Amino acid sequence: MSDVTSLSNSNANFRSSGLANSWLLDVAPSAIVIAAIMFNAGLAVVNANVMALTPSLVMLVEGMLTATALAVALLRWRPEMAPIVVVMSLIFLFGVVRAIATGELQPKYIRDVMIIPVFLLLGMASSERYLVRTVLFVQTAVLAVFLLESFLPDIHSAIFKIQEYYINTRGTRADQFYNSNSDLFVSATRPNARYFPWVNELRMSSIFLEPVSLGNYCSIIVAFTTSCFRRIGLPATIYLAVTTVLLLMGCDGRLAVLASVIILAAAFVTPYLPPYSAIIYLPLAGLTLFSAAGLFGLKSGEDDFAGRLAGTVEIIHRFELPDLLGISEQFVNSTVDSGLAYLIVTQSLPGLILLWTFIAWHVSEKTTEQVRFTHALCIYLTLSMLVSYSLLTIKTAALLWFIQGALQAGGDAERNQIPALKGA
Repeated sequence: MSDVTSLSNSNANFRSSGLANSWLLDVAPSAIVIAAIMFNAGLAVVNANVMALTPSLVMLVEGMLTATALAVALLRWRPEMAPIVVVMSLIFLFGVVRAIATGELQPKYIRDVMIIPVFLLLGMASSERYLVRTVLFVQTAVLAVFLLESFLPDIHSAIFKIQEYYINTRGTRADQFYNSNSDLFVSATRPNARYFPWVNELRMSSIFLEPVSLGNYCSIIVAFTTSCFRRIGLPATIYLAVTTVLLLMGCDGRLAVLASVIILAAAFVTPYLPPYSAIIYLPLAGLTLFSAAGLFGLKSGEDDFAGRLAGTVEIIHRFELPDLLGISEQFVNSTVDSGLAYLIVTQSLPGLILLWTFIAWHVSEKTTEQVRFTHALCIYLTLSMLVSYSLLTIKTAALLWFIQGALQAGGDAERNQIPALKGA
């Protein structure tokens, strides 16, 4: 408690100096989240045109961005940030306990979930007036590279050389790519039929370098647009809606389309649901998944939605007590197609339950923006966890949690007041 009090006092002195409210600190959170979204694309350009990069350099840049985000957030310390710092401490503590139990320290497992509280804090520390500008800037940058990729694919390939970047920095092998003669990501030339059959081009990825992350990004933009359309204004809402549909078709994201449709439909009803009811999505999805797998006999093996759902059920059925407690490496490499299973084996089942409770309940629900976005966020996370752990990449997670943190400040009370509070 004394450490928190000391931090609060030191930040009070910092704020009194006027520096905490400077223009630089106003724009710093937006600049950091934009850098977190785009740094992989920038490194790919360096790798393709300047020098070959290594995995350690990528990890170093990501670590520096995360540390900078935390430092900037703490410069604008507020008492309501304290519970989030406690969550960060618990994540780190479990990582140490896991390392002792397994005999191997895995910083990646700590980093995977540490992104959540760090960028929540960054969003809370940001100036609310920059939120829409940040999203529109990112959307425009994503669209610009997407159009380059669509109309000038050879130039795009020469600039980024995505396959080479992932081979150098992720340890991916050339024979893992469907088309080893392509400079694009492994799934850009998926051999199965496209979700949108009228689009004959390769699956697009824009600045995210791989199609799945572009799809996840689209789901996040749908969540933001359907939650904050009053704040955004009609012209910007139309711009985000039209360009996001274009991006969705380009990346051919099956999960992204499903998540976007559900998020859009849910936006009409979530302000009328009981407070903090978003917590139900993951338990309900898990119960439904395991019931359906037994009832319909789902089988894994196919690289489609049903196949991945079945794979999640099959691998979790194989878990033993050490796996459920997150102190075993036995199944880690088998969970790439199941975020739910991956989080259990790296964070433990109790850890996942506590993390989900924190996500769904440690939020303000005083405005329709806050309610809609929390429900949309939980819908997106639930669907993603069932078929992939791509939701943990900083390229998309930074923006997701930044928005959630920024929305905790609320907005115009009358414009965004939830129906249950009107007239109160």
